[in-house]
Amino acid sequence: MPVLAGLLVASGVFRLGDGPVATVVTELLASRSAHASSDSAPPEDEIAGLLAELNARQAELDERATELDSEADRVAEGREALRAQLDEVEKAEAELRELLKLADTAAEDDLSRLAQVYSAMKPAEAAALFEQMPPAFAAGFLGMMAPPASAAILAGMPPDAAYAITVMLAGRHADLPKE
Repeated sequence: MPVLAGLLVASGVFRLGDGPVATVVTELLASRSAHASSDSAPPEDEIAGLLAELNARQAELDERATELDSEADRVAEGREALRAQLDEVEKAEAELRELLKLADTAAEDDLSRLAQVYSAMKPAEAAALFEQMPPAFAAGFLGMMAPPASAAILAGMPPDAAYAITVMLAGRHADLPKE
């Protein structure tokens, strides 16, 4: 019987290869053989003890493997949730870009229509309105108008107001890159 048990343990160690369990078995066998020389314990007791230690170690390894699998599942779920949130953010960002583009286009259309209205007015009436506007605001409208309409409005304004608006018109693209 002790020979059979020894062969079973040797077979198990051989099958385990060079892994951590095989190392533990080798260490246990070495410590048992050291004790065997000093103790007179029967080999069956040594093998039973060795198997009990191996079973305990295997249970620890199985528990750790289960914990690692559970952790891997939680990480995968977290990644999926994060990916879904990122997709939602990207979708919202695209919708916001479209909305801002629509708002910009609507604002430009409104300003363009207003510039057309001012162009259609009599120059003296438009000049009176432009005199009341801040120079930068007035320059924006005059820049959208055809040069003859802008010239007629500027001609109807007092020289200092016309000069301020002209300076704004001349310098509004000054800080843009040349190339």
